[in-house]
Amino acid sequence: MLLLPPRLVLATDRLSHVNRPAIALLAHFTFTTSNRRCFSAVISRRSQWQQVSVPTRTNGAIKLDILPASTPASPILVYLPSGPLLPNHSEEEESVISTLAESSRATIARINYRASPEHQYPTPFHDVLFGYDWILDNLVHPEAGPVLRNPRRARLAVCGELMGASLATMLALTECRRAEDGIIAAAVNNPIVDWVFPDDLSYPSELPEPVRPDETQFPADQDLMTWWAPEGEQVPGPTPAPQLILDPASEPVQKGQKRAPKPSAPTSWQLHADNDILPTLTLSAERDVLFRKPEDYFDRFVSPIHFFRSPHGYLVYPYSHHGMASSSPSEQPTDPFDWETRMAIDHFDSFDAPWVSDLPTLARCRAYARIYPPSGSRLALPRWHIATGTQSPLHDQAAELAKMVKRSIARQTLRANEHRDLWHDPAEKAKYETYAEQRVNLHASDGTGLWTQPGDNPNWKSQVGIAGTWIGDLLRQA
Repeated sequence: MLLLPPRLVLATDRLSHVNRPAIALLAHFTFTTSNRRCFSAVISRRSQWQQVSVPTRTNGAIKLDILPASTPASPILVYLPSGPLLPNHSEEEESVISTLAESSRATIARINYRASPEHQYPTPFHDVLFGYDWILDNLVHPEAGPVLRNPRRARLAVCGELMGASLATMLALTECRRAEDGIIAAAVNNPIVDWVFPDDLSYPSELPEPVRPDETQFPADQDLMTWWAPEGEQVPGPTPAPQLILDPASEPVQKGQKRAPKPSAPTSWQLHADNDILPTLTLSAERDVLFRKPEDYFDRFVSPIHFFRSPHGYLVYPYSHHGMASSSPSEQPTDPFDWETRMAIDHFDSFDAPWVSDLPTLARCRAYARIYPPSGSRLALPRWHIATGTQSPLHDQAAELAKMVKRSIARQTLRANEHRDLWHDPAEKAKYETYAEQRVNLHASDGTGLWTQPGDNPNWKSQVGIAGTWIGDLLRQA
């Protein structure tokens, strides 16, 4: 079992750091972090890039690429690569980073996390956290000298696409403590925020309850702070007078009679499953390679949308996982020929027997809302620039992330200003929702919207430029 970095406990406090400009060229040096971690790094000059090797305790080392900005006291943008989902796109990613550096005028720190069959989860987000710690301790450290020292707290941004956007979302949701160094802006493109993919789940007419009770009893789609009936629904009141029914098909449902379930609208996962650039089959296959076991899909650091709601599914284990299923028979054959006979019989019986997997399967269940950030925490959610494509199978994930973050920001702001958790009336609700809308931008471009696929997205450069300018402006205002 890998040892988790201390920051994975959300309530863990960390010492503050002081803002520092871009990294200076050094030959060999050792850093001691506030978490009592020691890093040794060797920086080599490669064109304008500076490469750093950062040990990850007992799990090898990762490479960080630093692209210093032209100005001495520039802000820092953490970039997380797209990961193994798109092959042969290193040159396109270099172009994305160059555009981000030019438009944001920030120092770019790329964390080359590992994600492969040899480095499955949780290695990727451990690598990101170790790399992020190194950035805090060495790019925003007070030991730069009195001329470069800045007593202000460091304000960073994070950016990524696909798997990198998933890790960027995790980092932005957890490294945003008030009065400390942290993330104040996140730009993510086509983030994978839920590894429990829709095609894994069946859609029964009656959704079962989760196996275990969750944090709240409110459905995931319901606003926890609204006490009145949502728009379009009737508030309970007197029974209306009988009406003349001209069309029997339009007859209202009587009391006690169940209304027929409405057919669910097709999801972006279903509509764009055969997308040429990003087919769902590829996403599912990569997931099987990157995870050791299905239980890992439900980790909140792996599927960040689970910070805001419980999963839409649960694991159903086959009978062979039951203790009685693996018990030995009471009588064992003693004659060796009995074994051969038994094997022959089993061989021929297997042609007619159905195939049974020893792996657990996913079944759909009700999802319930979760309160994040938790009450009493010092987390303050950053600003968001969420991008996706109208034909991307991940469009719905990006839209849900935007919706959940907006709702959380509105709730947290109301609690901070008014010290309560329920709206007074629709006008107050609209006021705080407008504020949340200003802090979370959702952009959907044509196609898949991937920045690293210029053939499918000819406007990628302007889209990346908009995100970079947005990041640069926020970092300089902080």
